[in-house]
Amino acid sequence: MSQWISIYSFPLSKDLGALARFIQRYQLPLRITEEKNQQLLLCPDAGLAEMLKPLLQRWDSGELDLDQVQMQRIEDGVPVSEATQVSAAATDSQAGDTEGNPNKKNGDAVSVLPSFPLDTTPISLLLIALCFFGWFLQVNNLSSGLMIYPDQGGGDTFSESSLAWHLGQGQWWRLFTPAIVHFSLPHALFNALGIWILGRPIEARGGSFLFIVLVLLGALASNLAQYFWQPGVKFGGISGVIYALVGFALVLQRFQPLWRDIPIEISIVFLAWILVGILGIVTLLFGVAISNAGHIGGLLSGLIIALVYCALGGARRFAPT
Repeated sequence: MSQWISIYSFPLSKDLGALARFIQRYQLPLRITEEKNQQLLLCPDAGLAEMLKPLLQRWDSGELDLDQVQMQRIEDGVPVSEATQVSAAATDSQAGDTEGNPNKKNGDAVSVLPSFPLDTTPISLLLIALCFFGWFLQVNNLSSGLMIYPDQGGGDTFSESSLAWHLGQGQWWRLFTPAIVHFSLPHALFNALGIWILGRPIEARGGSFLFIVLVLLGALASNLAQYFWQPGVKFGGISGVIYALVGFALVLQRFQPLWRDIPIEISIVFLAWILVGILGIVTLLFGVAISNAGHIGGLLSGLIIALVYCALGGARRFAPT
């Protein structure tokens, strides 16, 4: 296993935004950490570290702009001029960034979702599988044991509600399991995609324990919000949990601005979807009801969890690598 070595240190006051963009743009094997009141740049390759040092020194002294630095591939055995060595210090390739896209210009920024080993995101993969399992149960009329029965309008107090009856029977799992049930294949596909895009980056960086807490509290908050808002309506789906992830990402990026595994544009799209649901556009056009209260409940839970997590210093785990 490679040993991470420190190749450069910066004061805490140094804005490393340009460096983080440079690392992400060319997918360099570098990691930024904070230790002993300084910011360290780590690298697993001593050769790469030696080539990067001159570039970092020039950027640190203000001689060059990393946003303008372009890299080119250095082929084995081919002599390289000094100028090329500076622009290609990371031994990565501009051609590699444009492979398969001949129309891409050299100066264009690359914006792609990061990939993570599957074994670092087991809970996310389990949730994706549960989306389709919940759809299978629903279409085969096997999901009733997971749902909260809709109230039929007979009681005016919580003690007379269907949820109180479930809890009185010891069926506490119904507070969480409606998130598993999906009413159509597109419903399951859309939510599985949301977990893949939002869940895996958070679980891979923050760990499975944090992710489990987010999922459970997000499901609890969204299910209760939707039930109490419309107690007479049957509901299900993991979208409330997805909105908990959106809320978590929004707050986390305020505390850890260099973390870009989830682009802000994706969170904006999800927030816009809440507005679309509240306005009733989807219901009007497609006749599909949207769990607006569940989405908002999940979002608020994610915001609160992230605030507590970041206040305890957890945002450091999301420093770019």
